Amino acid sequence: MRTCRTRSWTLPCFLLVAVLPAAAQSRPQAPTAWQIEAAVGVARFAPDDLNARVAYDTAWLDYLRASQATQQHEGELGTLEDAVPVIVRITRRLGRHWFVGGGLSFLSSRQESSASASYRYTVVDPQAQEYQRQFAQFLEVAPLVLEVRDYLPHAIVGADVGLGRRLRVGGALAAGWAFATCMLTRSSTAQGGLYATNHRSNLEMRGTGNGLAAEARLTARLELMTRIGLLVEGGFAWHEVKDIGGSLDSTQRTQDGEATEVELDQAGHADGRWVNQPVTVQTSTGTWRGTVPSIGVQGSPFALDLSGWRFRAGISFGF
Repeated sequence: MRTCRTRSWTLPCFLLVAVLPAAAQSRPQAPTAWQIEAAVGVARFAPDDLNARVAYDTAWLDYLRASQATQQHEGELGTLEDAVPVIVRITRRLGRHWFVGGGLSFLSSRQESSASASYRYTVVDPQAQEYQRQFAQFLEVAPLVLEVRDYLPHAIVGADVGLGRRLRVGGALAAGWAFATCMLTRSSTAQGGLYATNHRSNLEMRGTGNGLAAEARLTARLELMTRIGLLVEGGFAWHEVKDIGGSLDSTQRTQDGEATEVELDQAGHADGRWVNQPVTVQTSTGTWRGTVPSIGVQGSPFALDLSGWRFRAGISFGF
């Protein structure tokens, strides 16, 4: 069993410990036929295909980090790792132990981050070996925004037992059809280089998808007063949407570092399925290989994986 190590889990774990002493009381009290429950908490997950954009941009920024160049790095690009899940549900008891019901859960997460790198060293011009000059380059990703949202209407079946007069503990299974959205926004700048240029780009991707999702959880409910109880629960959710479709908009502007006119000014738009596009970065230690989410190019299928542990605390009303 995982201990209460992270700050985000402190409240659910504390509440669970707080309700356990009630188990010492005798004679379980008969539960009400109907329960309305609402809870909020924390979810841990790792959408690897979406977070792959962070890995690529970090490799792009750090491509000379292992070299002897004079360099400076600021900021750090962040991945999506947790979210705030909210759930509302209604259940109907089928005897003293079994219950069924339905509910709606919502999960959202947003990560915005920025990072930059600058390099400077002396280099021999490869096309004019007679002289040396200074190589200077500035790279920046500001900002990189990753965002997901998920709606899950679901059915519930579960069972619990009474421990003492006020405490009931048990477990439940929930399954339904999830509707998910995701977004990726990126702006970058590359200035300088061996032949000085100023390159700016912007990217915005939006996607939606749906699919089957399920969750298994353990629950504890402590009756605080007649028909009102404190709820604590934790479990694991299986949720991966494999068919994400949407749109991509991009702009690029390239300008000679010593001129005022724009050499290249492009804008692009694409609609279709999200894919994992293969990408490479030449670094001072070799070739880095990875993928980035994209649309309208060749690549492996993209999946939005929101599976992971979820912990919630809330309140229940019986009637």
